[in-house]
Amino acid sequence: MRIFMVSPHYYPDTFQVTALSAALVRRGHQVRILTGLPDYTTSRVPEAYRYFKNRRQWIDGVEVVRIPVIARRSGAFFRCMNYLSFALTAAIYCLFMRWQFDVIYVYGISPVTVIFPAAVLKKISNKKLFYYCMDIWPECVKVYGIGEGSLFYSIISWLSRGLYRQCDHIAVTSKPFIDYLHYVNDVPFEKMEYLPQEAGDDYLSQDLTTEPDGITNFVFMGNIGKAQDVACIIEAADRLKGTPGFRIHLVGDGSDAERCRVLVREKALENQILFYGRRPHEEMEDYYRLADACLLTLNGDTAVGLTLPAKLQGYMAAGKPVIAAADGAVRKVITESGCGLCTGAGDAEGLAELLLRFMENTTQYSSCGERGRAYFKKHFTEERHLNQLEKQLGELIQ
Repeated sequence: MRIFMVSPHYYPDTFQVTALSAALVRRGHQVRILTGLPDYTTSRVPEAYRYFKNRRQWIDGVEVVRIPVIARRSGAFFRCMNYLSFALTAAIYCLFMRWQFDVIYVYGISPVTVIFPAAVLKKISNKKLFYYCMDIWPECVKVYGIGEGSLFYSIISWLSRGLYRQCDHIAVTSKPFIDYLHYVNDVPFEKMEYLPQEAGDDYLSQDLTTEPDGITNFVFMGNIGKAQDVACIIEAADRLKGTPGFRIHLVGDGSDAERCRVLVREKALENQILFYGRRPHEEMEDYYRLADACLLTLNGDTAVGLTLPAKLQGYMAAGKPVIAAADGAVRKVITESGCGLCTGAGDAEGLAELLLRFMENTTQYSSCGERGRAYFKKHFTEERHLNQLEKQLGELIQ
């Protein structure tokens, strides 16, 4: 197949779409990806990509086309401008593109406007549009305190329904998304299918055993935004302030990271909670070796908390016990696999109890990691994901 992909982020930004597109090439497909400038990690466009440099590259057999966007920088204004500039400049590119392709694939990270340029291309090419849905809109805006009764929410809701209607097939990363998209955005059930995110198989064969150092180390990896509710981890740690022998490592960055740093200082938890910022993929192995268990939290105030984040698959592939405060798909997978412990979303008291239970009897949970790996091999491998993806794309082309 000749696959035209759309994603606002790509290498050197660390998103799974980079590995996915390269894997499709290795399986004999031609892939061109339309993306923005790599500013997700630093909120600034690197020097190597400024002034029209490296706007067209070949990376692992994938043709990468980069369009100009307004850098994310900091704050809601520039983030919105970044989103809008990608949607508009990508749409302009699509109007004049002459590359012959078979199907359009949209890597559906937020916001939903990433569908817009693909919808433009669909209109002029008469090709089918496949959308890989990792976030649900308009639900995502509720995380930022925007209620259903507001004018802004109504506009986003109208826009979301219109864009979802342009998709010929929607694959969702979490099963609860199917009901949400149907009942909120009127997406027909027959247009949707469950396709969980894959994680690289690199960690499956590695020995990432933690060397005992007298301290129980809990590691959180990934985005630190409002949806991830890292504040719940901080509140749980505050309840354990008098308990010796534990440390929490937060590896990542995001829109809520600064607020979390302030919260840690206010609660005088600097010795218990360490921030590392966003780290390159090559260093993740070191943090997995550090971890006695990995942490996962999600905001439960909205349906966004029903998601199944890719970090869970990563934790499972690395063979690490998982301790979570989440609802929906996360709770179901942890329960089914036996890979760890889970309390409700936002339950800082419950999370503190789980951390303490783990610290008091770490050996009792030593088998959780291997159970997680076994579940991963059955449900989340790259090969399984690609087989399902090829099948769904092939059905659109026929």
